[in-house]
Amino acid sequence: MGRVVRGGTTTYGQVAGILMTESTIPRIPGDPGHAETFDFPVRYAVIEDFPFEDLVQVKRDHLDTVIAAALSLQREGVRFIVADCGLFAPFQREIADRLEIPFLGSALSLLPLIAAFLPAKKKIGVITGDTRLLKDVHLTSTGADLGRLVIRGLDDCGEFQKVVVNRGNELNVDAMRACVLEAGASLFEAGEPVGAILLECTNLASFRRDLQGRFRVPVFDIVSLVDFFAGGYRLRSFASAFLPR
Repeated sequence: MGRVVRGGTTTYGQVAGILMTESTIPRIPGDPGHAETFDFPVRYAVIEDFPFEDLVQVKRDHLDTVIAAALSLQREGVRFIVADCGLFAPFQREIADRLEIPFLGSALSLLPLIAAFLPAKKKIGVITGDTRLLKDVHLTSTGADLGRLVIRGLDDCGEFQKVVVNRGNELNVDAMRACVLEAGASLFEAGEPVGAILLECTNLASFRRDLQGRFRVPVFDIVSLVDFFAGGYRLRSFASAFLPR
């Protein structure tokens, strides 16, 4: 009997579905909104008419719009779905429960896992786009211990405010990198024992390598979480290089 392939969707082979909020800001590799970030096929869906303020204030008035976009990706055959903003964290359970496939709402969900592996005396540095937008509920909804976090933002970064907050259409990559590194340096001020860094904002994931090289600690972001989940679907053989005993 030959191999049977199951149909049911129009296209095939897309591993992850990426939920995008509406914007046309520039994105570079590393950002989940840039398809070359991933070494496997992805599919995108735009959440239309969804106010960003709902994420900041954790309002559920338009959550059905998000779920509808996620369901459209599910119907198109992706293996799991990812949100493009870390502020989706408080909605993780509600969205996941409406799907038949996994939903990855925020890199903030990694905080308890990272904390479990670090020495108890070490803290996790969280870099967010703007500390005025990140509320305690975004963190505690993941099970994170606020006492083990050091939080810094790009509040005073003109490039971040121009492009991400105010939806500018031109990105100075070097200026943004400088802001991210400055925020990283501020995590270690006053001798904070930071043992790892997590990037809440998906737009900052492009600068993971810069932070790793400068501060010599592990750095995690939404792409780390996506790669982890994709690995669960990736077929891998473990062939021995030697004859068995």
